[in-house]
Amino acid sequence: MDLKKKITYALIVLSVLSILAASLFKGRQKDSVTISRAMMGTIVQVTIMEGPEDNSDRAAETAFSEIQRLEGILSAYKTDSSDVTRISKNAGASLPVSPDTIEVLKTAVLVAELSGGAFDPTVGVLGKAWGYSGEKGVVPSREEIGKSLPLVDYGEIEIDEAASKAGLKRKGMSLNLGGVAKGYIVNKAVEALKREGVERGIIHAGGDMVVFQKDEEVPFSIGIQHPREKRLLGKVRVYNGAVATSGDYERFFEINGKKYHHILDPRTGFPAEGTQSATIIAKDPTLADALSTAVFVMGPEKGMELIERLPDVEGVIVDSSGRVTKSSGFKGEID
Repeated sequence: MDLKKKITYALIVLSVLSILAASLFKGRQKDSVTISRAMMGTIVQVTIMEGPEDNSDRAAETAFSEIQRLEGILSAYKTDSSDVTRISKNAGASLPVSPDTIEVLKTAVLVAELSGGAFDPTVGVLGKAWGYSGEKGVVPSREEIGKSLPLVDYGEIEIDEAASKAGLKRKGMSLNLGGVAKGYIVNKAVEALKREGVERGIIHAGGDMVVFQKDEEVPFSIGIQHPREKRLLGKVRVYNGAVATSGDYERFFEINGKKYHHILDPRTGFPAEGTQSATIIAKDPTLADALSTAVFVMGPEKGMELIERLPDVEGVIVDSSGRVTKSSGFKGEID
């Protein structure tokens, strides 16, 4: 099996394992409908538990349509006409963009500031060196990375919310919202389900899961995947909100026994070290998505310090040795 096939196979297997790992619902039992589709580079599952009985298929299709619409706006890979691609191609100028792009950029910059640059949406230039998810299967030279690093700077992002315009201040810079857009997209898909009358459900997209319900009587019990073993690390109880996980097991390649995963440290240009996985629990799915990446890059100590500073945010971090730490307000069980 060649390297690209190995990477693709690993992604599919881990996506399936992640889906199987989620202990989704306890309490009131009722027939549910689950529809899956390959989107956003992963398997997206829409589960409808409560709502109009004759409307499940239409509601799910509405959610998938919203995901497709937003992916076309926010993806750096899917289309040449996306806002993200246009911003990168026209670096040095400010362009009209969708209000959705403005909202995602605002959260991305906020998390970049909170993390001291451990999360940075201008890492697109580094992605070109490594290839999307490392599909090149080669490690760039330090010289090549050194040339790219000066072009990684979230402070050079321009956002004009009133005019609905955004851009990058310097030519050569490149935007990538892969570490934050999925949470936003899944949240918008949940809103689409609610408009269709769905009162209780789940959307699961790779490392991002959003659960919602009208009456907070019984929490969802969400499984957290062990980063090294085919079992659960533990479970977290959530009534409404998001659970987002970033891990070095999601997309990677190996050379001479060394793993090179897809989560790059914007400050070094190389895969972040010190963490196996970081799980964030928060009300805001967009924030949870970006924070899981930021905390992974920051490492266990500084990452947990950030989690503890933020209201309504909890987390679980597994360091490079397998040691697990959880935040003070974490509600759940760790094995």
